[in-house]
Amino acid sequence: MLTKIVLTLSVIAGCLWYLSAKRGQNRQPSLVVGSKKDQQRRAILLRGAYLFMFVMVIAASAMIYIELSDNYKTVTVHVINTQTGAKSSYQARREDVAAHSFTTVNGRKVYVAGIERIEVEAEAD
Repeated sequence: MLTKIVLTLSVIAGCLWYLSAKRGQNRQPSLVVGSKKDQQRRAILLRGAYLFMFVMVIAASAMIYIELSDNYKTVTVHVINTQTGAKSSYQARREDVAAHSFTTVNGRKVYVAGIERIEVEAEAD
């Protein structure tokens, strides 16, 4: 954890040092006129970059939607006593199921003992 913070701070410090060194240089503005072929190539690359960014935003949005829709699905939770084999079944949302407890669709909070185990079964759509 500490190394992540130190690494992040060193990257920020390096960027600030680089920008301050660039600011100190006197650059002469240069006018570069490219050929028509170079301008077309640059336009194609720019369109490609915008298309790539658009596809990435769509893909990220789809992944977020899929993740959220999975969390709100109703699942059947089986609580099984490992000593007696007794089995109790409950309905809960996937996001409400934790390691040792869950909240049912009816709002009931169920805590699971150490000798019991939880099995989650997805509902058939």
